[in-house]
Amino acid sequence: MLLDLIERGELRPGERLPAERDLAGLFGVSLAPVRQAILGVVADGFLTRRRGLGTFVRERALDEKISILHSMTESLREQHVEVETQVLRQEIVPTSARVARALELADPEVLLLERLAVVEREPVALMRAYLSLRQFPGLQDAPLVNRSLYETLQEQYGVSVVRAESVIEVERCASKDALKLGVLPGEPLLRVEGTAFAEHDLPVERFRVLYRGDRVRFHLDSHRGTDRMLRLLHGAGDAA
Repeated sequence: MLLDLIERGELRPGERLPAERDLAGLFGVSLAPVRQAILGVVADGFLTRRRGLGTFVRERALDEKISILHSMTESLREQHVEVETQVLRQEIVPTSARVARALELADPEVLLLERLAVVEREPVALMRAYLSLRQFPGLQDAPLVNRSLYETLQEQYGVSVVRAESVIEVERCASKDALKLGVLPGEPLLRVEGTAFAEHDLPVERFRVLYRGDRVRFHLDSHRGTDRMLRLLHGAGDAA
């Protein structure tokens, strides 16, 4: 019954589910079967529960293809999904030890680019990138609102990103990121962290992307080979 309403478009993506008592009256049943039906549709992935807010029709999942290297904007636009890219920070910051190792830098400062990907007026991903100021002079002043970073690197600096080494993990959303992503602190996120390279294994970017778990799923195109697909963690030192 609930699924029929969703499939017919009477309950639209992002819409809050009516109260259980109202649904019981609509279908002419008691509360027990309504609650059971809601649990079943949640389990099937068509509804999502938000703590303290209620139950909502799940938004259409956005596929992020990771079988080949893409920027997120390029990946979604290939699926005819309009994505708005907002720049939250584009500033020079001290170089951390992790970023220095990843980019093979001895420079005391790097460029931090923090952007928010928004689809249908809803945040779906928070993207942070660290780049060398020596390698990309003037990038701190480049217009990057609604522009692909990789396209900008190609057009302005002649640098093409050709591969990336990434680790995907699930983490709980920190308070400082929750407001930006429009979720509650502690909500599950998909974190992709790694380093992007140009030709000849030249490190270009250290990145960290937080995807909303209720809006984005990853599409894997896997082939049998020698790639390492699974690694067991034995301690904090194994993290990327």
